[in-house]
Amino acid sequence: MGVLKIGRLECIKQEDWNGNDDIYITINGGRPVYSTQIGEDGKRDINKSFRFEGDVAVVRMYESDSADDDDLLGEQVPLAGYGEMKFREDDAYYTLSYKLEP
Repeated sequence: MGVLKIGRLECIKQEDWNGNDDIYITINGGRPVYSTQIGEDGKRDINKSFRFEGDVAVVRMYESDSADDDDLLGEQVPLAGYGEMKFREDDAYYTLSYKLEP
């Protein structure tokens, strides 16, 4: 079991062409641990810790769509210590700072 502390979410390039992105984050395929609406150049200080089962935390970021399937913006496996994950799929670009305590 480990603890993942999510720090700051930053939107460099949003996925949707109109309106804000509806972002949500999952860990190891579970329910969303965080969700928000955010636009280009937006920042969110999350500063929340999440416990996860196993030795690895697989973090996925999605953009929710009501018209079709949600868009996967990327999947990252954070390393122990402090770092930054980058989510760059589907023409979006987000960064997410973290601290991982195994």
